[in-house]
Amino acid sequence: MDVLADALGCVHLRSMVHGRFELRAPWGIHVESPCFALFYVVTRGSCLLDIDGARHALSGGDLVFVLGQVPHVLRDGPGTRHIASLAQVYASRGGRCGGIVHHGGAGAPTTLVCGAFAFEGRSINPLIASLPPMLHVKGDGGVTSGWLVSTMQMLASEMEAEQPGYAMVASRLCDVLFVQALRAHVATLPVEEGNWLRALTDPQLGVVLQRLHESPEKPWTVESLARIASMSRSVFAARFKAVVGMAPLTYLARWRMHKAAGLMAAGAQSTSAIAEAVGYETDSAFVKAFKRHVGETPGSFRRRRTEPRGEGPPPGAVGGRSGAPHEAAPFGITDLRRPL
Repeated sequence: MDVLADALGCVHLRSMVHGRFELRAPWGIHVESPCFALFYVVTRGSCLLDIDGARHALSGGDLVFVLGQVPHVLRDGPGTRHIASLAQVYASRGGRCGGIVHHGGAGAPTTLVCGAFAFEGRSINPLIASLPPMLHVKGDGGVTSGWLVSTMQMLASEMEAEQPGYAMVASRLCDVLFVQALRAHVATLPVEEGNWLRALTDPQLGVVLQRLHESPEKPWTVESLARIASMSRSVFAARFKAVVGMAPLTYLARWRMHKAAGLMAAGAQSTSAIAEAVGYETDSAFVKAFKRHVGETPGSFRRRRTEPRGEGPPPGAVGGRSGAPHEAAPFGITDLRRPL
């Protein structure tokens, strides 16, 4: 089993390209507390990204994912002081995303392809928990430059041609960019650093994770998992916790709940069938474990997933509280399901 693919599948990754920003110096854009993960692809020129107290220089061919709900500023250079909000940038377009957005003055040009990712069940997904607030993949001729350049070229071509189905193709290309960014991130992790992604490449822990993901319903014990890793029980338990960040059976319990949440979201099975599918002999034990890890009962989770959504801030509204004014959605995201 491909554990990374399994984790991505269970998190229900949804990506969408939301426009191409044609920017001319001087320009600056402030993004306030985005509700979704955002990405920026620099296809021409350069710019600066100020985030979490640090400044990052972005050049042509660079790819950046902002994964946390972190306010940040994009600008052409350090001397730019006029920073527009997203509402101001999109005012001439009625706050709608899509197509080409022009902003700034008459100076040096920069082109950004912008979009968003949405994740479901991120609180108990080991992949999302292992990611830093920002991923920066440089297109500077390193080992990742080949796939990055070719994928970005395909993405730019799809957006420019606007052939039938281009929005779906662009979305799938963004999925590829995200997976490749994860691979690049793993390659930069220090060997001694504990991280779920690092565990996937560990020859002993990686096979254990594969077995747990293949058969979460089995009555696994620390002893049986240690045998798979060809390690003693104590050494395995200590190493698993050091690298993955939690004890083996805690990881198993959390993964079972994540799988169960995905099955309930699909709505095709009864609670009893789902409990059995993830390794619980009784409904009561499953309900208790689900509430402990997810924070609500399976019945409440199902009802919340099936209730019709009322009128409120559009998905992805920046800094929006229910019933309160909010800025335009991140780079015009008014609905992740809506095409460009």
